[in-house]
Amino acid sequence: MIRRAVSAALLVRDGFSGAVLGDGSGTRCILDGRPVRPIWKRDGYLVLTDLESGEHSLTLQRQGYLDETVLLNSRRGSFREGTVSLKPGPGYRFPAGTARLTLSLTREKNQAVQAGTELWIGISGALRLKLAQDKSQELTEIIRVFYQGAASQYPAPGWFLAADEKAPELLFLRGLYEEEAELSAPMTSAHGRGTELVAVQPYVTDADGRVSVLFRQAGTAFMLCGGAWMQTEIQAGEQSLEWMIS
Repeated sequence: MIRRAVSAALLVRDGFSGAVLGDGSGTRCILDGRPVRPIWKRDGYLVLTDLESGEHSLTLQRQGYLDETVLLNSRRGSFREGTVSLKPGPGYRFPAGTARLTLSLTREKNQAVQAGTELWIGISGALRLKLAQDKSQELTEIIRVFYQGAASQYPAPGWFLAADEKAPELLFLRGLYEEEAELSAPMTSAHGRGTELVAVQPYVTDADGRVSVLFRQAGTAFMLCGGAWMQTEIQAGEQSLEWMIS
C-alpha cells in the first residue's frame, strides 16, 4: 500500500464572489516552476502531498483571473491549511453595482511604499459576523459568534479581520457553526462583544505603491498593513484613496 503524507490543503475561491471554484477543472498549477497535477477534492480543496522540506512556490492560473502565487514552507510531518483567493482578471464578468477602489500607499514626504508590500482588505456589507462574547472570556480556539443568514454564506474556512481599532488582528476561521466559530489558534487580544469579523484577502502593492480592489457592493472597507489600520466608506463605481502609513 502506497502512503502519502499530506503537506498542504488549500481551499480555492473566487476572490470576488467568494464562491468555491469546484474540483479544479480549468485551473493550472505550477509548483516551483513546473506544472503539476495536485489532488482536487470535491469540496474545492487542492491537496499537495510529499513536499520536500523547504520553501516552495505554488502558482495558480485560471482563465478570467489573475495569476496567484502562494509560498509554502514545508517541514517533515507538518501540514499547511489555508485558502487561496483568485482575483478577477481580463474577461471576468462583473455584476452591476460593483465598486472599484484604487488605493495608493505612501509614507512620509509622499514616498510610495515598497513594491510587494502586503496588506489585507475586506468590506462589511449586508452580512455581518460579530463576536458574541465579552473580554472576560478565556481565549481559546472556539469563540461565540452571532451572524445573519446561513453559515454557508460566509467564506469559512478563510481569513477574517477582527475590526477592533485598538487591537486589530487577523484570524483564520476553520469553521462557522450555529453559535460558534472555530479558529486555527486563539485570539491574541480580548475583543469586546459586538466586534465585527470581516472577511479579508491579501493584496500586494505594485511598483508605484498601488493596489486595485473590487467589491461586490458598497459598504465599509477595512484595511490592515503591518500595524497600520484604516476604515473608509466605499460607494459603487470608481474611487481612489491615498493612505499614508507609518
